Amino acid sequence: IGADVLETITLTSGNQPANSTSSSGAGTFAVTVSVDQSGTPAYVWQRQTASATTRWVNISAADLDTGITYANWTTATLAYSALGDDSLDGYKYRCVINTSKGAATKRTNGAATLTFGS
Repeated sequence: IGADVLETITLTSGNQPANSTSSSGAGTFAVTVSVDQSGTPAYVWQRQTASATTRWVNISAADLDTGITYANWTTATLAYSALGDDSLDGYKYRCVINTSKGAATKRTNGAATLTFGS
């Protein structure tokens, strides 16, 4: 009798995503993963405020935060736009990854920060 083996998710670019600095008000955070079986990765992007006094919050709407518009929060690349000033500087972003085949959940390190400016 064979045992069920869950697939494994590997972050392929180390501790990601990278910080994002934007003077135009738009940018992205990205994660790259590989899976060792045929499952499809599922992505959930989260953010935490700069003061880190709040829990991680799933990004599930374009207008989750005032002063920024989010897009593609269920893909490997979270996009943002309409960032008009530095009021969200220091917000932290991470990605939670699962697969359709039941791999153990992986989380990026959450150290990616947002900065408005050059």
